[in-house]
Amino acid sequence: MSNRVTLPRTTAWILLVFIYYLAAAASFSGFFIKWHFSETEKYSLPLMLEGTAKRPFVYRQLLPMAANALDSVIPQRAKTTFLNKLAEEPPISNPIQRYFPAATDAADPQYALRYFLVYGMSFLSMFAAMFAIRAACIEVTGDRIAATLTPLAIAAVFPLILTEGGYYYDMPELMFMALGIWLAAKRRIIPLALVTVLATLNKESYLLFVLTLVPFIALRHSRKQTIMLTGGLLALAAVVNLLIKHRYALNGGDAMEYQLMSHLQYLANPRNYIRMEMNYGILTTKGFNVVNLLLVALLLRTGWRGLPPVARTHAWIALVITVPLFIVFCYRDELRNLSLLTMTLAFVTCATISAALQQAAARGQRDTAPLPAAQPSVAVSRETVAAREVAPR
Repeated sequence: MSNRVTLPRTTAWILLVFIYYLAAAASFSGFFIKWHFSETEKYSLPLMLEGTAKRPFVYRQLLPMAANALDSVIPQRAKTTFLNKLAEEPPISNPIQRYFPAATDAADPQYALRYFLVYGMSFLSMFAAMFAIRAACIEVTGDRIAATLTPLAIAAVFPLILTEGGYYYDMPELMFMALGIWLAAKRRIIPLALVTVLATLNKESYLLFVLTLVPFIALRHSRKQTIMLTGGLLALAAVVNLLIKHRYALNGGDAMEYQLMSHLQYLANPRNYIRMEMNYGILTTKGFNVVNLLLVALLLRTGWRGLPPVARTHAWIALVITVPLFIVFCYRDELRNLSLLTMTLAFVTCATISAALQQAAARGQRDTAPLPAAQPSVAVSRETVAAREVAPR
């Protein structure tokens, strides 16, 4: 007899929001403890807000522009009250500075408000990304339970992906990639176009991610429509990309850095496959550590077969685009530069969880199945046994 109860829809969503909020908070904290907002670097948040940071970092302008826009409409009286509150009893009165002493720009009166705005938008992007990942996984795999659990795993792993750097635009990038897949699969082209514009303003590599959306667009469109829609999205991303690069053309730095030889030397060194680092205040494996590679191999072995063709095609396109660019232009061991494959990781994780749940359910059914009825010829009653014990021999 089952003792299951039906969970009301409203209650289920309240619990889900609360759990996702805590998971997003832990993930964001794991990122911020490691990297803050690059306080002492040539791409610190104040430099990004002023538009004077080095290229290509200065291209990632979505959150800085949003923070500047919000700052311009907030009444001066409210700003003064906010800054006075932060300065009452530093660092206790400044929650960011109190818990993250290295985040010194959060205490600078010139940037403090905008720092808090970018901080909040970054976290909210991670929070929203969990729901977007869930929606995309439901659309791709059809398993709602596995899709609900998958964002928890991705959020927990996310700080470990930020091996050699982590930035405020990494969380919105994850959110926009998941949204892009979900909108493409749901045939919501106008919202997808808007997401493409915002996502490219957040990080120029979204132009390449649009190519990985082709299998999902093709699900519900003809070949001609797919080509036209993909071309339109690519054009939108290209226009945004060109406008941003034109605006910051005189900034220092380069659009890309050539890293091929140093990257190949790094990959050829066996010691680089046993590196460790601190995450969440605990020692963990880092980057291409052999343990991480083994875990990914296990996920692929279990989950790849459970993916529908559309998800596999998406993964192959992302792989073909990402790997050459990663080796030639990206810094060694910086897993965040494999971000076009993040949703593939989510789908494989979801398929693996789904397989595990199905296996557990099948085992549970076997364990709770009733025992077969005893055969009359074998069964012996208590009375018969007692009679045999007292019978004369």
